[in-house]
Amino acid sequence: MATSLLAGTAKTLLITSALAATTLASAALPTQWQLDDSHTRVGFEVEHLGFSTTMGRFDRVDGSLNYNIKAPDKTQMQFTIETDSINTAWDARDKHLRTDDFFDVEKYPTMTFESTNVNFINPQQAKVMGDFTLLGKTMPLTLDVTLKKIATSPVTKEPVIGFRATGNIDRAAYGMTTFADGITTNVPIQIDGELIEKKAK
Repeated sequence: MATSLLAGTAKTLLITSALAATTLASAALPTQWQLDDSHTRVGFEVEHLGFSTTMGRFDRVDGSLNYNIKAPDKTQMQFTIETDSINTAWDARDKHLRTDDFFDVEKYPTMTFESTNVNFINPQQAKVMGDFTLLGKTMPLTLDVTLKKIATSPVTKEPVIGFRATGNIDRAAYGMTTFADGITTNVPIQIDGELIEKKAK
């Protein structure tokens, strides 16, 4: 057991050290980044009556990141998700989710997250605190962010940041209480994506 734990710790330190070395060596990395739509997924899941887990995603999301490797704790990020892009792989359910029982997409076409504080635990992991707005109500939200890889893409020859962000949203706190007795109000979310250099328009 101790040997396994030691090996796991050593592996984690090795990965973290390698990431730090790669990052610090990449002096040409940009500081302004944007989401690569083709490699970004915003997913969620809820429990349905205790019988099953329903998973879904949002197909349209826009986001940007200000990240300087020399001052990581000054990182700033923001995401905007189009609520009518919800996709749970069942048209009738998605149509209902777009009504005022849930996301009320006509009145609230987007939900947003904007960071207020970023605390890097190590070069690979960070706690990102920010303001999340849903149904017109803004409340604090903390995301656990892992930088999976920072390197030049062998395909595009451009720098890429790969990441995963996870958190939990209490939908009832934002006023989304429909079917609260049967559909869980605590909603785990997971954002997997890639960031590329933000190009000037």
